[in-house]
Amino acid sequence: MVEVRTGVAEEDIRRDAKHALFVEGKDKNAIDPTVLRSLLPSSVRILALGPSFYVRSVAEALYRHHPFYYFLIDRDHYDDSFVEECWRTFPNPNTANLLVWHRRELENYFLVPEYLSKSEYLAPSVGELRKCILDCSRKRVYLDAANQVIVSIREEMKRSDIPLFPSIHGFASAKEAFERLKNLPQWRQRDKAIGNLLGKREIKKRFSEVLFRLTGDRMPIEFGFGRWLELLKGKEILPTVINRCFSVRDQQGRALQGRDRLMEVIKDLLRKDIAEQPDDFKRLHDVISRRLEAAV
Repeated sequence: MVEVRTGVAEEDIRRDAKHALFVEGKDKNAIDPTVLRSLLPSSVRILALGPSFYVRSVAEALYRHHPFYYFLIDRDHYDDSFVEECWRTFPNPNTANLLVWHRRELENYFLVPEYLSKSEYLAPSVGELRKCILDCSRKRVYLDAANQVIVSIREEMKRSDIPLFPSIHGFASAKEAFERLKNLPQWRQRDKAIGNLLGKREIKKRFSEVLFRLTGDRMPIEFGFGRWLELLKGKEILPTVINRCFSVRDQQGRALQGRDRLMEVIKDLLRKDIAEQPDDFKRLHDVISRRLEAAV
């Protein structure tokens, strides 16, 4: 069984395994290491390092010296071209042996109804599951669109002091979301050098572009239109979907709740054959396996 460890000294990693995959997660029980523990060969050491910027920092520090260390993070703010290049060339020293999920977060892979409905714990029909995913996602679309604008500007300005909006309250429509976005006090604190970047016209343009990318110009959002299923914040949506649509009991017949239920549904799906897993899961398994074979 693959062991997941945090806070491990570099010497320990080198002694224990030649191949190591560093991922996001605060400990060995986080979703990312749990998923990868099930997907990858047991000879790969998996280490949870915390948030993505920690993982990328370690990647940039270690990849030159350890060609068999790999690094995997959520998509977050990365654009399509960067993500595709990572997958096309991984592992690649030019990108610090870094791989970025195609979807916003690992949880987004479990929001695909065709995959999620394979779990034996699904309580309602697949149709009801789809409605639940839509309902939870529709409540977040304007919030996430506004926050993605903030993230894009923070990245360009290299500023992290512009806060993201914390909840869906006040984001019931595109108009409300844009009003809240344009009236952030941080925009008024700009100087002349960044005036164009933070101008209301530029903010509106970015917001419209993000909203179109998410919705495909179809509101309310629907399956088959836009990229909302890939790019909304899956970490916030998946737990609600699991709580509403899945029933899991332990060996004593007691109903599991919250995180316990979420993790059991995920583990149930990961026990399926690799051929039934999402394409990125299969691709990761394939590239790591081939890397192991080549190193023998």
